Amino acid sequence: MGSVVDTDLSVLTPVERAALRLGAIVNERAQVKRAARAFNEAFTGRWMSFVTSRRMRVFGLEAMRALAPNRGVVLAANHRTFFDLYVTLTHLHREVSWCERTYFPVRSEFWYDHPLGVLTNVLASGMSMYPPVYRETEKRGVTRVGLDFLAEELRRPGTVVGIHPEGKRGKGPDPYELLPAEPGFGRVVLGAEPIVVPVFVHGMTNAFVSECRSNFDGTGVPILVLFGEPVELGDLFGGDPTRLRAQVTVGRRVLDAIARLAERERAERAAIGRG
Repeated sequence: MGSVVDTDLSVLTPVERAALRLGAIVNERAQVKRAARAFNEAFTGRWMSFVTSRRMRVFGLEAMRALAPNRGVVLAANHRTFFDLYVTLTHLHREVSWCERTYFPVRSEFWYDHPLGVLTNVLASGMSMYPPVYRETEKRGVTRVGLDFLAEELRRPGTVVGIHPEGKRGKGPDPYELLPAEPGFGRVVLGAEPIVVPVFVHGMTNAFVSECRSNFDGTGVPILVLFGEPVELGDLFGGDPTRLRAQVTVGRRVLDAIARLAERERAERAAIGRG
């Protein structure tokens, strides 16, 4: 498998090229990736657990422990805040033994085109927010190579990729409303044929300092994370992953599973309120 940086990077800015090369070093070299995982477990994971511990309610962990996947796993989650998958993977790491390598593809804006974003990526995730997804048309070739890298990694047991099928955050007033799935999500799933686990997360905001403080002063609402059963996609596998219709079909089926978890979360949250 070739490196993401082996493609034509002339369409990227100097900062983007440097950030992508750093991401490739961390994520495409086994020894460096293991060191990044150790860093996440020792520092960022413990810190995130500390600032969310009193508010967390996790459902479906028993099934996740028993999963024993023979190939990579995609965690397909709704997207309301910057921290949805971050807090999900932090707690999953402590509960299962099969999560060895984690990746979070992200939009390139800030994370890969601004020095502060690159630094935040390193400190907050050990550069696991990789590969970047570029919005500009002329950079789509780099994006495709990155998605192909993910697909290749997902053929290996122990790989876990956290993806928001919606692609961007839902900013409407209804936290249970889901946006349409991005075709790139279906491309990765069809190319790799991984186990796809739907996830619904609700209870956080993007106000970072307030979120940390509310864990201790009683002002925060419960954070609920629900893991669902793997989505049945076998009838869609084996086709051309570049076909738009197939990509859309995958996205809709996975979003339907996330929507069912959303309804369950609504009921669980109501029960907590009654308690």
